[in-house]
Amino acid sequence: MPLLFSKRKRKLIAMNIKRPHDSFFKQLMSDPKTVRDFLRSFLPKTLSEKIDYESIKVIDTEKTNRKYRKFYLDLLVDCRVLEKESEIYIVFEHKSYPDRLTLIQILNYCSVVWEGCIRNKKPLIPIIPVVFYHGRKRFDLPTNFSGYFDVDEAIRDYLVDFSIVLFDTNRHTDEDILRASGNLYLAASILAMKHIFRDIKSLRPVFKQIVQLDRDRFLMVLEYVIMTKDIKEEELEELIKEAGGDTMPSLAQRWLEQGIQQGMLQDAREMVLDALEAKFGESSVHFKVKIDQVTDRNKLKELLKIILKIQDIKELESSHIWN
Repeated sequence: MPLLFSKRKRKLIAMNIKRPHDSFFKQLMSDPKTVRDFLRSFLPKTLSEKIDYESIKVIDTEKTNRKYRKFYLDLLVDCRVLEKESEIYIVFEHKSYPDRLTLIQILNYCSVVWEGCIRNKKPLIPIIPVVFYHGRKRFDLPTNFSGYFDVDEAIRDYLVDFSIVLFDTNRHTDEDILRASGNLYLAASILAMKHIFRDIKSLRPVFKQIVQLDRDRFLMVLEYVIMTKDIKEEELEELIKEAGGDTMPSLAQRWLEQGIQQGMLQDAREMVLDALEAKFGESSVHFKVKIDQVTDRNKLKELLKIILKIQDIKELESSHIWN
């Protein structure tokens, strides 16, 4: 069984702690099948029926991000149009709150992609922007760029303009999401994002779906819920039991137990340090010596739980854990 304490895994956990919504969305949509099922289910029909879904490729945006540090593409999909040899890009932008700068960010993304086309002496690629939104209330901002400007209609005709495809979880019932996708993993993940800002009881329909997933995908959705919700272990176990699933150890325990049981105590320490650094940055450096001296597996487990919960590093300094 592979260890959960690889360098890549530790970085992923650190990223999840810092930006759980973005991290979960990108993790979900990194699978081309999931992207295909989402586009088939939730794009406007007139657009959906034009796409060659077998041609879909998820593009690694890390290269673009390194060259253009101020731009962060959430997801870029390359595909072809049916009955034509033309290529198009679909740019996904994930939002967990109504951001008035969303369309400006998308315009920047398009510029980055087109500059790359020009630099490589290739034709400009058409881009379709898709905004995936799951905030507390409906996305009530304009979905076309010209809608942000208060001008006379005669002037509006000459403004730079484009429209987005908006997927707002608030505009879809749970039943619609389950029925539309035909992909339990995708549907369960969308439901988790839809209900994540509500009270604990609202997560019941989410758990009814995720307990049917395979172990890895179940744990992926579970990690997201625990990263973003202030949920007690007893509440978590109750939700899982109500949904008909087996009881599960706490997330912190799952992260640590495999490594510790196999004698990888140093890896466990490093994961605690990575989580601490991701949340509090350089101010956490002086804890390294203390954490390196921890040899008790339960203490490491408790440390990770504390780091996940606290908002101020001073709370860790004054914690009873060091007594």
